[in-house]
Amino acid sequence: MAIERLLTGSIRDQVQELMSTEDLVIEAFRDLVKDELKTHIRSKVEEDPELKAEIKEAVAYYFHTKARTVYAELKATRAATRLGLRLLPDDLQGEVGEAVVSLFEKELGALLEKAL
Repeated sequence: MAIERLLTGSIRDQVQELMSTEDLVIEAFRDLVKDELKTHIRSKVEEDPELKAEIKEAVAYYFHTKARTVYAELKATRAATRLGLRLLPDDLQGEVGEAVVSLFEKELGALLEKAL
């Protein structure tokens, strides 16, 4: 039986299966350590109202900045699209413009559906 497993390669499969189980245990242990660290950090933050307020303000500032970055990217994309349309021959501008608007409407609609 052992020779048959050796010849068919199933021992290798069993070793790989065992190793992936070991990886799962290591990953689970890491998650437990992370959870403990998070609990410790949360307790320290809860103990200090000033620190909690400072962190809350920093996170709000961070997300506000990210939103402004996205807005700036949208404005740049709009400007680039307008420039691209103006570079096209006059007879194509309307057709391509409508296609671009349609594309943005679909994408924006899908994005809003996900957000809401």
